[in-house]
Amino acid sequence: MRYLLPALWLALASPAWADGLVIAPVKLLDTSQEARDQQAEHLHRQDLLAQVLAEQMPGTLLTRDEVAEACPRETTDCLVTLLRDRGGDRGLFIVVQKASTLILQAFASEVDLKAGKLIAHKELNFRGDNDESWRRAGVFLARQLRD
Repeated sequence: MRYLLPALWLALASPAWADGLVIAPVKLLDTSQEARDQQAEHLHRQDLLAQVLAEQMPGTLLTRDEVAEACPRETTDCLVTLLRDRGGDRGLFIVVQKASTLILQAFASEVDLKAGKLIAHKELNFRGDNDESWRRAGVFLARQLRD
């Protein structure tokens, strides 16, 4: 019983942001002009970042296929409607820009899907284009969005 009450209190006190969040697939803007084709690695890392955010926030992830089928041109209006139709009260949109192998920047926008208004916008610089750096960026970004 002694452990049940703190757990119950934490469950009741959980933040409202945990309800109704839908996360769009992470997009990548690669301006690094590196010669080697890294498309497969980057798709994996985009999925990794989205998964970390979904676990840390928590939220529901949309797949690239769902977005491609419903919003082939990926207009803002279509994406907001799609996330709202998937049960979201809030949507999370993330774009990562890769400037070089060592320098990446994530832009995250959380949107009130019913009102169509921006709730929060965070920017994060991170170093290293590898799974671990993308995972750490996701954990840090989720913490910034929750606070």
